[in-house]
Amino acid sequence: MPIVMRDIGGFARLLPMGNALPKYRYGISQTFRFKDFTAYALLDAAIGRSVYNQGRGWAFLDFLSKDDDQRGKSVEDAKPLGYYYRAGQPDNTGIGGLYDVLGPNSRMVEDASYKKLREASVSYRLGNVPGLNGDWTVSLVGRNLKTWTKYTGFDPEVGFGAVSGQGGSGSNSSGSAVINAVDAFTFPNTRTWTLSLSTSF
Repeated sequence: MPIVMRDIGGFARLLPMGNALPKYRYGISQTFRFKDFTAYALLDAAIGRSVYNQGRGWAFLDFLSKDDDQRGKSVEDAKPLGYYYRAGQPDNTGIGGLYDVLGPNSRMVEDASYKKLREASVSYRLGNVPGLNGDWTVSLVGRNLKTWTKYTGFDPEVGFGAVSGQGGSGSNSSGSAVINAVDAFTFPNTRTWTLSLSTSF
C-alpha cells in the first residue's frame, strides 16, 4: 500500500508537494508583414510548475483511472484495487489507498509545465472602402490555440482557491491560483476565434 509519512506521534505529516510558481516563464512573439498582410503569433510558456490534479484522485474512487488496469503486468508489478481506492479511516489518519477521500498526496501532483500558442492573428488592410471613410482593416484572431504539455488534466494553466481534503471540502482558501494550483474540475481556458473590422480616421 502507499506509505504515509508520519511524525513521532503517528500523525500524518503535512509536507509541501510541489510549487505553484514556475521556475521561469518566457514568451516569444513574431510579427510578419508583407504588403497589406500582417501575421502575428505569441508563444507563452511556464516551466517547472506543479499542479495538484484532484480530478485524477476522483478517478481512483470510481475505478476510471488507467492505473487501475492491471492487464499485462507481472505478479510483482500488479497492484490490488485497494492500492488505488480504499477509503481513509474515520479519524482521517490517511491510511487509505491513493484515493484516500481526496486527501492530498504526491501521486496526484503533476508537472504542469506548458507551452501555449497563446495568440495568432492574420490581418489584411483594406484601405479606403468606397462609400465609407477611414482606413479599414479586417483581422482574424485566435487565442489559446494549442497547448504542449505532459500534464494529464484538461489544462495545466489552472488554479483554485480551496482544496478538498480528507473527509470532504477543506478550507485552505488562498483565493489565488498562483499560490494554490489545484485542478478541481475548473473550466479550462477556452479556444476562441474573433473576426474584427477596424478603421482609423
